[in-house]
Amino acid sequence: MTSERIGFQPGSSTGNNVIAYIDAHLRDFPGRVALRWAAPGAINDWDGNAHSSLAHQEISYLDFGLRIRHFAQGLLDLGIVHGDRVIIFLPMGLDMYTAMFAVQRIGAIAVFLDSWARASHLGASAACVEPTAMISAQPAFELVAHVPAFARLPLRILWGPGDGFAHHFDALLATPGEAAIAPVASETTALITFTTGSSGTPKGARRTHRFLSAQHEALDKLIPYTAGDRDLPAFPIFSLNNLAAGVTSVLPALDLAKPSERDAAILVSQILSQNVSCATLSPSMLAGVARHCHQTGTRLPGLRRVVTGGAPISKDDVLSFVAIAGNAALWIFYGSTEVEPMAHIEGHAWLAQKPRCSDPEMVEEGVNVGQIDSNLEYKFIRICTGPIDLQTTPWSEIELKPGEIGEFIVSGDHVCRDYYNNPEAFLQTKIAGADGRVWHRTGDLAYTDAAGELWVVGRIHNAIERAGKYVFPVRPEVLLKRMPFVEQAAFVGLPDARLGEKTCVVLKLRDGAGPDRVVSEVRRIFGKNHIPVDEIHLVASIPLDPRHHSKVEYAALRDALRAGHSTPLLTA
Repeated sequence: MTSERIGFQPGSSTGNNVIAYIDAHLRDFPGRVALRWAAPGAINDWDGNAHSSLAHQEISYLDFGLRIRHFAQGLLDLGIVHGDRVIIFLPMGLDMYTAMFAVQRIGAIAVFLDSWARASHLGASAACVEPTAMISAQPAFELVAHVPAFARLPLRILWGPGDGFAHHFDALLATPGEAAIAPVASETTALITFTTGSSGTPKGARRTHRFLSAQHEALDKLIPYTAGDRDLPAFPIFSLNNLAAGVTSVLPALDLAKPSERDAAILVSQILSQNVSCATLSPSMLAGVARHCHQTGTRLPGLRRVVTGGAPISKDDVLSFVAIAGNAALWIFYGSTEVEPMAHIEGHAWLAQKPRCSDPEMVEEGVNVGQIDSNLEYKFIRICTGPIDLQTTPWSEIELKPGEIGEFIVSGDHVCRDYYNNPEAFLQTKIAGADGRVWHRTGDLAYTDAAGELWVVGRIHNAIERAGKYVFPVRPEVLLKRMPFVEQAAFVGLPDARLGEKTCVVLKLRDGAGPDRVVSEVRRIFGKNHIPVDEIHLVASIPLDPRHHSKVEYAALRDALRAGHSTPLLTA
């Protein structure tokens, strides 16, 4: 590995291009396996038993690096140049990473769209970046055929079978030449990833070469790898970190856009048969793996570390997992699309913390997400739903004292500074300092305790202002999820002429739960915790985010309640 920091070189330099990480691996350990993945048809041939192996294929860093160079030359031959935007709409796998690194190698910009995105999201994303090319399968091109933003797309590169395309993925792989690394400035955009916020409008997080390198450095400091590790990363960001670190990644054999009842067994099979030592799992995956292992009497002694995050996780789920992976450290990361990591706590340490109140029916204000990352500066500011301009609203008017609940904001090298071609998103989520620093508004309400640990109490847009006082959803939702008759739960506010907002408990019940018991138990527990409950509603399901399938989509839930799609048990 080069002794100089990749992404932090002055001027335009090949040392700023993040592909330099891969090229260093070709030099230092060309024979090490970069990626392993389930062979085509392996899932269909698999008997569903987690102790049965799935056939896997692999590629070394040498062959992976050469594959990237040939594909990059193919892109150059098509006329794609420095700064061009290339949409990559492919499943997580060898070809997706080949395309992404090839685009970055020539100084172009890789644009990622979530596999669950709808045609409207794809159109809005394309309108934002004005792509030069798109690499995807024929069904995706058919999906956007009537989307105006794609009508002027110059280059369409087909991945997989199909007719009527002039350019094919496999043909680019067979390009005889090998593209050299393009020199780039550290703040050159390397990657754009789109995220859909509460408004439903996609925002393209602009990830520069410097940002990606700083993010890798921050993650590598917290979760270092050994040369012999095999990591199973459920999130592409951790795959990128693995590839930068030179570790072997075993790609999850799942369709992340379509969770299946077999997913947990598939993950357990991969962990066991592929000798996985580390893994990154969403909270829902973690809970599913633990549940499957408990049901089948399976243990995962080979795991030495697991990282989870992206959505809230309960202590019950942590307890369940550590029971089946006794040798593993379990790191719970708190982060976001724009900043990962922001804070972290180890699961065993979290479980060992004594509650401030000995009564198990009492819940603390918020969830402890641990120590704030040492690479970040941070502040807490008053609740404000609009843009903040420090020229008219100085820090002295909005910054809170330590220990007070406010919006958590951060600044640092691994903080995404802006969004591609979206100044409105910048105004809503960033604060520009006079010293050139950009502060990211997380949208999370939180505070620090006497030990400096961060406690998150809820999202700013989900805070309920009832009768002049704020009520935050995290605490009541923890209480609800502990109740044995609850399968899903949420705590939301709805407009109310008298209170301003009324508090609503929303539940999906397990089979056999009686409505009278639900009302009496919710009233009893919430009264004990001094949390006001104005209404209780039963629903068939609570909408969850399509990415992690763990976070409540509060805006959609409020719309459903207003539309009458619930059974009221208690009304204000």
